[in-house]
Amino acid sequence: MAAKYKHFWNRWTRLTRSFTPIRKTIVRRTTISPVGVISVPCMMGFSLFTWLGFEKKATVEDELIHTIKHCVLFIQRTEYEKAEKLLHVALRQAQQLQHQLGITYIYDVMANLALEREQLDKAKQLFVVVTQRIMQDGATEDDFRVVHISAKLARISHLKKEYETAQIGYDWCLQKLNEAVKEEPTDDRIKLLALTEDWYGRMYLEHNQYEQALKMMVSSLNRMKQVSEVEKEHIALQLNDIGTVCDHLKRTDESIDYFKEAIAVAKPLEMDYLGLMYINLGRAYLNKKLIDDARKNCGFAWRLGVMSRNEEIKKEAESCMNQIKNIT
Repeated sequence: MAAKYKHFWNRWTRLTRSFTPIRKTIVRRTTISPVGVISVPCMMGFSLFTWLGFEKKATVEDELIHTIKHCVLFIQRTEYEKAEKLLHVALRQAQQLQHQLGITYIYDVMANLALEREQLDKAKQLFVVVTQRIMQDGATEDDFRVVHISAKLARISHLKKEYETAQIGYDWCLQKLNEAVKEEPTDDRIKLLALTEDWYGRMYLEHNQYEQALKMMVSSLNRMKQVSEVEKEHIALQLNDIGTVCDHLKRTDESIDYFKEAIAVAKPLEMDYLGLMYINLGRAYLNKKLIDDARKNCGFAWRLGVMSRNEEIKKEAESCMNQIKNIT
């Protein structure tokens, strides 16, 4: 292993020796940024449930399985407080049964829930515990389960603005994931590689390195389109965000194509962000001096904002329409 990657890995493994009880913290989530980029969900349903072999081995502990399934259901419904409480019940059940695999999986679900809620310190500590347990069970640092968790640890460093650590982590994970996909191109591996590329691209965006961001985000999008069970909402958000990056790079024709495709995907889904996509398309047309097209799209976005009572969309659409008035 290269020295810089070994340094990254050693930092995480050292954390396992200083695990302490975790306090609950809730961080407010941002849904729409001022530049028109929409936050892509950081979890996408990834967990170690299948990879740990839990479904295969835990066939007699019906009560434990039942509790865990309810935890996952609460998470899917975004009922996070209920999920949190029930996860602790499940953990006690698994500990009483001395079901080590179940304990590991529950810690993983807890970690993913903390990451979804942007409880970053808590998520990091829990992911480190999961990694420690997997490696104690014989996994090596090249094990795909370990790489999977390492990608999330890199993401956490990114969100905490620990950019140097995040970059080392992303580079290490991309190397391992490209090797894994080349060896066996399963949907899970392609999806995790694509998601890691998307995260890395967004870190480049934060540093105004738009060319590097665009390269990563387009690669991620192309990989996501290969996966059979990726949510259409995710594809629409990626298309919108790539269009926004193209707009920053003055690649207006490309941005228009991406915004159009994003709208085509999002419209049948009636996505909350559809109005923002129309605004982005309208402003791209405005850059091309195509006033009628700009007015049409910003006007449609305004109507969507009014009908959905979304003040943010309505206000952005009005700003777009004012820009058009100032030009004409």
